[in-house]
Amino acid sequence: MEVDVTKSVMLAALALALSASSASALTITNKGKSDHRIGIDMGDKERVETIAAGKSLSLKSECNDGCGFTGPWSFSWMAKTGENFAFDDKTILPGGSS
Repeated sequence: MEVDVTKSVMLAALALALSASSASALTITNKGKSDHRIGIDMGDKERVETIAAGKSLSLKSECNDGCGFTGPWSFSWMAKTGENFAFDDKTILPGGSS
């Protein structure tokens, strides 16, 4: 009986850890009508990504300490791991989801 309880607790902890890691991704959704390029500033690295219209970009490990983004909205936006946001052809839509 004790072995079954220990095994159940370990499996539950593993499931929680796996679900937490997938939930901790930073997700950016393009709700615009065209593809857009965004700049991602990860502190010590930068890169440019193209997000197709209606698609999302998920950053799981690249933005552990947060990232800065620039795009069609013409200013920088700071985002933290676990946040979701979206943008259209002109503006950021905080809290947007994929």
